[in-house]
Amino acid sequence: MILQKTVPLSPSQVEVAQEGSNRSTTLENVKSWDHGWPVSIIYLLLFMLVFWCLVPILGHHSPPLDVIEMHTWAQVPQWGYYKHPPLPAWCIYLSEAIFGRNSFALFFPGALSITLALAAVWPLARRFFGVQKGVVAMFAQAMLAYYHIYCVDYNHNVAQMPFWAMAVTSFYFAVNEGYKRWWLLFGVMLGLAGLGKYSVIFLPMACLALLLWDKQARQHLRLINVLLVVAGGVLVTWPHLWWLWLNDFVPLSYARDRLHELAANSAWSTRFISYLGMQVAAHIVMLAVGLFLFWRTDSGLQPQINEYAGQKLNQRFLWLLGMGPFGITLIIGLTGGFLHPMWASAMFPISGLLFVYCIGELALQLRSRRWLMAWLAVMLVFGAAYAAKSTILWPHLTGKYTRAAYPGPELAAEIDARWQAAFPGKPLRYIIGTPWEAGVASFYSKYQPQIVIDADLRITPWVSAEQITACGAITIAEEGTDLVSELSDM
Repeated sequence: MILQKTVPLSPSQVEVAQEGSNRSTTLENVKSWDHGWPVSIIYLLLFMLVFWCLVPILGHHSPPLDVIEMHTWAQVPQWGYYKHPPLPAWCIYLSEAIFGRNSFALFFPGALSITLALAAVWPLARRFFGVQKGVVAMFAQAMLAYYHIYCVDYNHNVAQMPFWAMAVTSFYFAVNEGYKRWWLLFGVMLGLAGLGKYSVIFLPMACLALLLWDKQARQHLRLINVLLVVAGGVLVTWPHLWWLWLNDFVPLSYARDRLHELAANSAWSTRFISYLGMQVAAHIVMLAVGLFLFWRTDSGLQPQINEYAGQKLNQRFLWLLGMGPFGITLIIGLTGGFLHPMWASAMFPISGLLFVYCIGELALQLRSRRWLMAWLAVMLVFGAAYAAKSTILWPHLTGKYTRAAYPGPELAAEIDARWQAAFPGKPLRYIIGTPWEAGVASFYSKYQPQIVIDADLRITPWVSAEQITACGAITIAEEGTDLVSELSDM
């Protein structure tokens, strides 16, 4: 007698089996890459990568503040910086090394981050919902505000997104399949996300909640798996951890001081409502489409949850990993902690999956040319609005200042001319000033000088007083501010 174990198939496996039994297949199932990437997903990823590279290049006269700050740090890559961990600065450094010092090199990492974040969760969408509804989940995820208009300003929040998403996916396969390679990969992705921003700590907290709650997941809560996660995280973060130790954990001190400063400038209720409201606004397209579908549906029709996504482990995974980290921050906010609206940027990598899970079979109504055109129109409106607001004409038309219209190239040309007039034939090596003014001048200067941030050598340890004395420097400061005296006093 031969005993066989019956294993429930996922929706994607069912679709493949159906394709084999009746030879009539759809165009999308025929046109696939690697037997798991429909052509529509490939087009989506290419569109997001190209479109959100072009939009800021066409709009910005000067790059955003955070991007310029990352460029400043990338001039001399370090294992850590006084504000944050080093990952986004490394990525800008690599991008400039490949593409040169130009706007494309600054905006490419942001577009690549959201593209990778989308790609990372496609295996989950396909397994939970099958190809058809999985594609809908991916297009819905791309409508999350953090995945388009907010990805342009490449910073630690954006840099963390793809690795947070990869960590979520690897954790799912770790608790579902139990293979040790998934636990090791989960640790590596947590470590890389931590090199983006320390707020990744909320993700393993949500994962632990799932392990304790669900019986099927709990059977994988073993010492060897925990050690593999720790080993994977330490493998990629140990140089930064050592840097933290040598530098008295200065980013944590900065975070504490910054939180106190921000909390003192606004009321608790204002901060909390702003944080909560921003997350609702980020999901507004998904919420609007979902409400519209429910409104159009007959009162007697209820959205159906497919069997695979309806399993307890998968349901709990979707809710805990999709909303758990955000829920933890809400608890912190309710206890009086300061919450900045953008700090939740990376916490929603599977919102599109939750959207499809909630609307069930109604998601199939979104698989039409009309809805695709609507999706494309909304994305083009977002892009056009962002580009228009970033042009140099915006302040003249509205009377409102925007950093995107800052005369960075003109400032750099003026600085280069003055330096050349004062020191003919001698290159400008250093600019002393704020991360914004000095940073944008350095980016556009033909000399590519390094920045002494706020005239503080403690936060710019790659520049020494001896180097400044030997090479000279130019200062950029508001009238009445004597940065040279501040540097001399130090």
